[in-house]
Amino acid sequence: QAIWAQGLRPPIESSLWARVQFLASGALCAMVACFGRSGLALAATSCAGLVLQCVANSSLRGGGADRPGARSEQQKGQASEDPLKILFVGNSLVFGPSAFNTTEQNNLPRFFKLVAESLDHKVQQQEDTVGGCSLFMHRPSINPSGLNCSSSANADCMSSQGQDCNFDQCWAVNNTRVDLSDGCSVNPGVVYGGQDAPCPQRLMKQDFGAWDVVVLQDNSILPSVVGALNQMLAPSVSEYSRVLRQSGAHQTHRFGEPIVAMFMTWSYYDGGHRKCPGTDIPACFPNGTLDGFTDCETSDAWSESIATHPCQAYSLARGYAEMLEYGAKVLVPNGLAWEAARGSEPIPQQCKAAIDAEFPGPGPLENLSLPLKLENETLAQWRGAKAQDLF
Repeated sequence: QAIWAQGLRPPIESSLWARVQFLASGALCAMVACFGRSGLALAATSCAGLVLQCVANSSLRGGGADRPGARSEQQKGQASEDPLKILFVGNSLVFGPSAFNTTEQNNLPRFFKLVAESLDHKVQQQEDTVGGCSLFMHRPSINPSGLNCSSSANADCMSSQGQDCNFDQCWAVNNTRVDLSDGCSVNPGVVYGGQDAPCPQRLMKQDFGAWDVVVLQDNSILPSVVGALNQMLAPSVSEYSRVLRQSGAHQTHRFGEPIVAMFMTWSYYDGGHRKCPGTDIPACFPNGTLDGFTDCETSDAWSESIATHPCQAYSLARGYAEMLEYGAKVLVPNGLAWEAARGSEPIPQQCKAAIDAEFPGPGPLENLSLPLKLENETLAQWRGAKAQDLF
């Protein structure tokens, strides 16, 4: 509603996916605006941009002016005049597919910048994205700068369909979105295409100065696999939070401290419908395949927990929200907003109870009434089969 009040619209030629990404970026704008009011800010937007709300809950992480690193009003005013420096880390749900009938990508960082600057807020953004990969693969501890990496390994591997791959040396990134001179590299076997923008080194390079916000997004299924959540996602979030605190301890930040924001993703159209999670890019999951974190070969417990889209959405929401216990400061619950746009179908009690039983407590979403509902239910225009248009 706040976006629409400003008369903003997605680009007229854009596909529905572009509209989703455009308005998801609005949620991030709201996140930036809400953070620090009183506790954790939860910015939710439906993919149609019909709900944009900030929920402050004092029982959650954060705090007001007395939180560590909080700045004076004068300091905040000075910082707000500077561009917001934001890094996006994730996969194709961040960089987006090519827009319909154009070579332009439906790119979330680009749309975020578009929305923010339309509201007279300057933004300097970069991304570190590889399709299909886990956040664990992007960690700074396994992607140092200055390595002597092969400049042709990725191209050789792709052109040979995996038959001629150099796994003895890191792979320098060189494609249409990241120039070889940028000094970006990935671990051997992390195959990337022309739409990806792989550069784990951007976290520490900080071309614009200290990051104000780092947005983290994981593989579309991983947060629903609790074993992988505990051994891959949680350690990754903790590492990003720790590195940002240490590297930016004596630098100026817009919010007094660097903010790790978790970008909650959405369910598949009709749920998981798979017996096992399945992952086919070993280099993207260096801590083991997702199947290995479940007992899916002998039990249907995991598959039943994501069998419908309300169940899968809730499982992802619980996983992402749990990261507030591992150093993340902000949750951007796009997955919950997506469900609202689909008509807020009830979460089956059996799968909800099974998902909740995987966690040590009720978690940060305890005080929210889920699924989220639009104030005007007639605006939930993607009910039933109509939701196929969103995918």
